[in-house]
Amino acid sequence: MPALVVWERLVVAGDDLRLLAVLTFLLRMLQIAMVGFIAYHIIQFDHKPEVFVLTECLDSEDTYWTWFYASVAGCFFTLTYGVIGAMIEVATYVVSGRGTPAETEARHFLVPLCKCNMVPMFIVRTIGFIFALVSLSVTEHFCSCAYNGIPELYGGTPDDLEYRRGRVSACPIDTRAWYVAVRVLIFTMACDAFFPALTLIVVLRKRIHRAFRRVRPKKERDREDVQRSWQRKCQRCCECSSLLTCYMCGGQKLTAGSYADVAIALTDFLDAGGSLDIVPSDVAAALICLVNVQKQKQLECKNELLKKGGLFAKDRTAATRLWKQFVGLNPAIPLPNLNNKKKQETMRGISGSLRNSLRHSLSTSLSTSDHGDVETGGLALQNGGETSFMEAVLDESVSAHNKNDSLREEEGEAQQPAPHSFNEPTDLELEQLRQMILMRKQTATPLDFRVSYASGAMAFEPTITTVLSPQNSFDCLVLGEGSRYCAVALAAYSWMLFVWSNKCTGCCELTANSIYEAATCHPQCSCCHSSDNIDGSDMCGWKKATVLRSLGIADSDILYANFSNDVGVNPYLILRDRDWKTIVITIRGTLSFEDMVSDVTITPISLEDAGNEFGFDGSGEFCHSGMYSGAKWIQEDLKRHGILEQAMEAHPDFGLRVVGHSLGAGVAAMLGRLLRQQYPKLHCLCFSPPGCVFTERTAKESRAYVTSYVLHNDIIPRLSYRSLVNLRNDLVEMVARIKVPKHNIFTANVLPWKEKTLEDLPERLLYNKDEVPESPFLKEFEEFKTKQTSRANENEFAHVKMTLPGRILHLLRTSESLGNKPCSCCLCCCPTPGKKYKVRWIESADLDEIRIAPTMMMDHFPYNVSRALDVAAESYGLADQSADHDSERLERILEEGAKKDC
Repeated sequence: MPALVVWERLVVAGDDLRLLAVLTFLLRMLQIAMVGFIAYHIIQFDHKPEVFVLTECLDSEDTYWTWFYASVAGCFFTLTYGVIGAMIEVATYVVSGRGTPAETEARHFLVPLCKCNMVPMFIVRTIGFIFALVSLSVTEHFCSCAYNGIPELYGGTPDDLEYRRGRVSACPIDTRAWYVAVRVLIFTMACDAFFPALTLIVVLRKRIHRAFRRVRPKKERDREDVQRSWQRKCQRCCECSSLLTCYMCGGQKLTAGSYADVAIALTDFLDAGGSLDIVPSDVAAALICLVNVQKQKQLECKNELLKKGGLFAKDRTAATRLWKQFVGLNPAIPLPNLNNKKKQETMRGISGSLRNSLRHSLSTSLSTSDHGDVETGGLALQNGGETSFMEAVLDESVSAHNKNDSLREEEGEAQQPAPHSFNEPTDLELEQLRQMILMRKQTATPLDFRVSYASGAMAFEPTITTVLSPQNSFDCLVLGEGSRYCAVALAAYSWMLFVWSNKCTGCCELTANSIYEAATCHPQCSCCHSSDNIDGSDMCGWKKATVLRSLGIADSDILYANFSNDVGVNPYLILRDRDWKTIVITIRGTLSFEDMVSDVTITPISLEDAGNEFGFDGSGEFCHSGMYSGAKWIQEDLKRHGILEQAMEAHPDFGLRVVGHSLGAGVAAMLGRLLRQQYPKLHCLCFSPPGCVFTERTAKESRAYVTSYVLHNDIIPRLSYRSLVNLRNDLVEMVARIKVPKHNIFTANVLPWKEKTLEDLPERLLYNKDEVPESPFLKEFEEFKTKQTSRANENEFAHVKMTLPGRILHLLRTSESLGNKPCSCCLCCCPTPGKKYKVRWIESADLDEIRIAPTMMMDHFPYNVSRALDVAAESYGLADQSADHDSERLERILEEGAKKDC
């Protein structure tokens, strides 16, 4: 079994003791050095037992020498068991480095070593600790007694400490080095006694519990018992966390029933019924191995794609899919002939009708396809305009046309166009596409690789995405709105994120604002009662002040704010954006324990009733339960107060935006679905939404009014029940496939990866899938998968596929310096290095599975998302967000883009 069993199962594995053995060995060496120094000082000290007798602290000198010999013996005793303990740690270090996480037979000698350390050596060390503590106490007592009597023997005053110590040195504790060494020794001996004692208490508790169960056998736990157990664990965890955070992150409103849905999800996903033995360090090692495997498979897929006779020749289906993505399913345009290094004079020697025909075909292709321009943007034509890419493809197309005609003339063939299948590309076209990808692989390219489990095992497949075009009004508008309204989404997090993002001045600014408001506001002044449009707790006015300071808006532009928070109750604000002429509903994301419970309430809820109520087709469609509850509560609150309706009537030329980050993004998408019929101008901007908001049909329909923004490796948009199941199975499988000691995995990944090293790294660390040796853990894994498959079949919602809402804008980081450091307090006032992003349209299938990366958590942090959007918008020349905008024109561009996208 991976876990170490010393009388009872521990929370560590045998190969986890290697680092502990090193630390303990260093502790033993420190103890030996301190004891050696103390013993040498005691032996070499100029002893004067007569001082203790004359001061009547001891009866005779024999008593003094008895304590002397006992102290020397104690030092040598401590040295002896210190050396033995160091030898045990060396043996533990050597033995724990053998075998693999799943193969424990090579480490069987660890159990007697641990038992020796936990019982006999623990007893010896406890005795040594008690003896050292008593010896120090007795020595200090007698030395204090002697010092108080020395002035009467040698003259002087009792307060003349320098006289006493200069004239007579009767005790070894006069030396400061000896004084420090003794206390360091006692502290290390206390650690030696405390931690083994704690381990023994845990083991004894488990033994007593096991003995009690033998007397009173426990009935076999059913599914409901397991759920109640998880429910109690979640409740205790949240209660302790709430106390530690002084309830700043909520938790006071949660009851035992709040965790019911969480317990169901955890039972379905994590409970192994005691059939799977795994420890936290195994998960860490498996994560590292999975990163290596994912990178290796991606590299193999890339090499296979680019080499001659590779994927384009072997996998016709994948090659056809890439070809269709590139040319936009238009058979009228052959792929550019990229073998010509020199551009030919393509527009000569052809008729104007042929040129116009090709231009019209290309215009039709790019305007109707999701994948028009693979290098500079998708919807490449606006209002009949032409882009350089269109001309380039046109020129190359005509060049290829002329070249093919000349070849036919040389071969005596008739000048008739070659038959071209609408669905299947020719071998020549596939080869030209491969050459294009090969030529551009060193530059910014829309080629990407996504994880797929189509064959049951993890694999990577290539895909071509669409990069935003600076000449495309729709692309620029979507990016500009994302940059502007992400700051609004951040403001909904109130003072906590403001202080976090402005560590040096945030708290001072809000405090000063509260003091100023309290000092300058007269009780009878109407401005003091401006909180009538604010519901929920806003102590000291920090939440409102954060919104005003973050966005730089007037107090009157906060039309309504509700800061109430509970499970299914999300804080939100209604703001007025005068510059862009929009009414904005911004919904807060996950910030409290109540929000976390809403996040984990993942059981899909049917949209059929909601569709009947709000006028859309919800039959057979589902939504994330927690997000639906939050959206329904906001919709009812809006209806109850009527502020949104009043604001839209007062500003008929204004648009409506619903924005949110993380949990707030999912709630915003669902709220947009509920309000879409009432407010046709509504558009939702979802920043880092979870990957389990809607089912596929509803997600596709939401492309007309929802845009999702995802930053680089953000894990949250990739989270769904299916992706988590695949990740869990991959991690457990990695534990079974590891063929080297665990410490080799950690040391092999200390240095940065290089492409050549990465090619063979998984082979050095892991068995192939069909070569994994039989082990008890492998059998447990098979039983676990069988049990989880059975549970999934019993769960009616387990096979419901959930995904992200709307169109998806992905910000791919291309710079080497990351710069995302949300926890870096020391750099909070320093400028961060610049980053570059490639902004592109992707499909939800590109985010179906989880890709492990170092920045997958930091890329979800809202401040990093906002900063990345600002950088991307600035690179597209959209830095000025303050100018007035024509709302009707913006709405028209959004509607046209949505129609083309759909």
